[in-house]
Amino acid sequence: MTPAFPSDSCVTLPRGQILASGDDAEKFLQNIVTHDLNRLVAGASLHACLLTPQGKLLHDFIITREDDTIVLDCEPGERAIDLHKRLNLYKLRAKASLDLRPNVPVYVSASKGIQDPRHAGLGLRSWNHPGLRESPHALWDEIRIRLGIPDGSRDAEIGKSSLEELNLTDTAVSFEKGCYIGQELTARIEHRGLAKRHLVPLGFNIPLPAWGDDIMVQGQPAGSMRSSCATVGLALIRDDTLDLLRAEHDQSPIYLLGQ
Repeated sequence: MTPAFPSDSCVTLPRGQILASGDDAEKFLQNIVTHDLNRLVAGASLHACLLTPQGKLLHDFIITREDDTIVLDCEPGERAIDLHKRLNLYKLRAKASLDLRPNVPVYVSASKGIQDPRHAGLGLRSWNHPGLRESPHALWDEIRIRLGIPDGSRDAEIGKSSLEELNLTDTAVSFEKGCYIGQELTARIEHRGLAKRHLVPLGFNIPLPAWGDDIMVQGQPAGSMRSSCATVGLALIRDDTLDLLRAEHDQSPIYLLGQ
């Protein structure tokens, strides 16, 4: 069972921000990110990505609008710095300013903020502390993993993973908006079902494997480990081995969550 946020607490997530402003800011972002900024309204958010021209993930982020500024809520530290550099490479002569804030905490709760666009179970996000007691980061992380939602570079191979194998095409992509970087190959993979591996949430009755370790099911290699927390984790699993996992149960060494 996926735990829920207590109504009287919040979780602090380490994050970064890119603040985009100026006459061309929205048009500039619309031309390069995967989601349709025309669907971004006040008090709501969008999940979107920046891809390579080959349709592989570089960054994912949550986008909100504050007055005339578009805010990209992204991974923190060096990852935020890298996103800022890449956006500036594409900006060229656009009348847009990109302000980098590499370390900005985000507070997640059940009661205050803007809904996480990836899943209602991930709670409400705010940059202002909601005045609630703190719950450990592991609470949010376990919820995220049990819901099968990747956490940026903790679950993706940057520059190699497709959105389809990360299960991001339903939340982070508009297939109606038109062109963006990597659009043609993203659409082709989605419509032709070309991805042969997908992230799935797993439960473990054995010590958690490290990132990148092989996942073995009934003696057969099934995929490789990604992020983990407590007794659960995400793994990139070959589709042709999913039936082996479905045959397991919650007392097995490794089993499929939510089946």
